[in-house]
Amino acid sequence: MSGHVELRHLRAFVAVAEELHFSRAAKRLHMVQQSLSAQIQQLEEELGVRLFVRTTRKVELSDAGRVLLAHAHSILDAVSTACEQTRRASSGEAGQLAISYTPTVAAETLPLLVKELHRRHPAVALQMCEMWQAESVDAVKTGRFDIGLARCPMLDADLEYLSMREEPLGVVLGSRHPLAAQDPVPLAHLAYATLAIWPRALSPGFYDQVLGVFRSHGFAGRIQEFEYLSSGVFHSDPAAREEIARCRAFSVAFATQFDPVPDGFVWRRVDPAPMIPVHMFWRPTAGPATQNFLAVALDVAEREGWAAGPPTRRSAAVGPH
Repeated sequence: MSGHVELRHLRAFVAVAEELHFSRAAKRLHMVQQSLSAQIQQLEEELGVRLFVRTTRKVELSDAGRVLLAHAHSILDAVSTACEQTRRASSGEAGQLAISYTPTVAAETLPLLVKELHRRHPAVALQMCEMWQAESVDAVKTGRFDIGLARCPMLDADLEYLSMREEPLGVVLGSRHPLAAQDPVPLAHLAYATLAIWPRALSPGFYDQVLGVFRSHGFAGRIQEFEYLSSGVFHSDPAAREEIARCRAFSVAFATQFDPVPDGFVWRRVDPAPMIPVHMFWRPTAGPATQNFLAVALDVAEREGWAAGPPTRRSAAVGPH
């Protein structure tokens, strides 16, 4: 006995065990009775046991047959489940998807995409991790994550990307700041103020675009980089928070970023409003689950009225545009 039981023999055994009649079992399996009898005989020879007690009038399970039947259903069900899950994984309808995202997309963009993905593909398990822009790009390039979501990421030809939406950037001021009563705040009125912002090394594309817009409108103030680098950005950084609260500095944020704005601070639009894009990026060799997420992103962008276009590759970095 080798123990190499064939699945077709096991299926034949289950049919006979449930029907206790070779003719009915053969009809159920769409095969001739002679072939069915031969498969049962081969299975018995393989196992070295008798599975049925046969008489001229009836067929009954032997003690060994009852033991095998107790296991056969779970074996066949497990094989069927494995095949189905394999097919679904190949089509991207099941499996796991790892997504990195930057703090400012966590409040609105990402939740809308995740909700729609769960609705369409409930068998896809997500792993999502908040990262700074530079780390997120590296995580996708090296294959540790499948998809990245960030604003103005610095990308090269190793990645494809989709510009999903543009969102106006505003400013965070202390509630007693002289400009807090204005909405929008003219950019020119912030020309000599201190800007509190996260370090360029962590989000170079975003940093460069924001500073580029501000400087093109006369900004010549001091830059104060955050020291506490959490998703709470300015209001989790004690030094920056105090400077802004005392109206000696300001920071930048999106309308969707804070709900609500922390006590003692206000968010205001600026004029002209810098339009900052949100990009989704992935490797060209991405699997079907990533492609399904891309389809979800395009549909959500259209439904929400976001500006989105076809997937694009570039050899140069994604920067101000």
